[in-house]
Amino acid sequence: MPIMRFAAGLTATGIIGFLLLEALKILMIPITAWVMGLLALALKILLVTLGVAAALGVGVFFYRRSKRAQAEA
Repeated sequence: MPIMRFAAGLTATGIIGFLLLEALKILMIPITAWVMGLLALALKILLVTLGVAAALGVGVFFYRRSKRAQAEA
């Protein structure tokens, strides 16, 4: 009866694998949404930081330009 033991083990493995797959299908939706939310938050922080840095850079550029123009006048 070694074939029956092999078949029983194969069946148990198949059932456990199927249950794990179904559990992962249920869990992947909220996990995917959570990861996408974190990525969106990181992108927002990056874009805000770049915007602030660009605004400061433009401000420093025009400040130095105006000081240079006052010194030459």
